[in-house]
Amino acid sequence: MRFVADSMLGKLARFLRIMGQDVIYLRDAEDTFVLYTAKEERRLLLTKDRGLAEMAARTSTEHLLIHSNSVREQLKEVLEKTGIRPSRPVRCISCNGPIEKVDRGEVEGLVPDFVWQRYTDFWMCRSCGKIYWHGSHLKGLIRFLGYNPWER
Repeated sequence: MRFVADSMLGKLARFLRIMGQDVIYLRDAEDTFVLYTAKEERRLLLTKDRGLAEMAARTSTEHLLIHSNSVREQLKEVLEKTGIRPSRPVRCISCNGPIEKVDRGEVEGLVPDFVWQRYTDFWMCRSCGKIYWHGSHLKGLIRFLGYNPWER
């Protein structure tokens, strides 16, 4: 399933990307552009904006009105309503591009020295070049999601 998230759902978009979902996040877009994007690209519109949800209903645009302010609860709403499950590959939290595991040598000089010395496994977004590794934040992410998205 593919999504478009409105300006109020940036954190949700990032977590859905970590779960392998294709999510366009339109942070500064006008409502009409958000609707157009959802309809043209056949994406499910995720919004907290009741007015935008009403516009989506009037234009027969598939949408899901998110009720919670908690990203954990928002994620739960999306999972329950859509039935999606985590998939591979994990997507870049910045640009939505697919992340691929890369040879350690490919990122030499691109990550801080202490990271290079401490970690052996690296992933890279082929779209924007962002590099990922299993840093200290991973334990919190695993607790939040309930699984390790890189080890499935």
